[in-house]
Amino acid sequence: MKKKVNLRCHPYRGILKEMGEELDMPTDQIHKGLFMSKVPNPKLAELFDRKLKERQKIVKSFRTTLSKVV
Repeated sequence: MKKKVNLRCHPYRGILKEMGEELDMPTDQIHKGLFMSKVPNPKLAELFDRKLKERQKIVKSFRTTLSKVV
């Protein structure tokens, strides 16, 4: 019996869920393809990197806005 990946403990769970919806793949397969193999899947790695950069831009703009308000 295969053990499922507990995404609640993973810091990038939102990104993995988005990738799963876009690619129609289970999130545990995406997690294994990125983090559990010696060489990550290039297609998954590229998509993950793009989504991570988008998320970092949003966080940075939020922090900038927050510092202006406070």
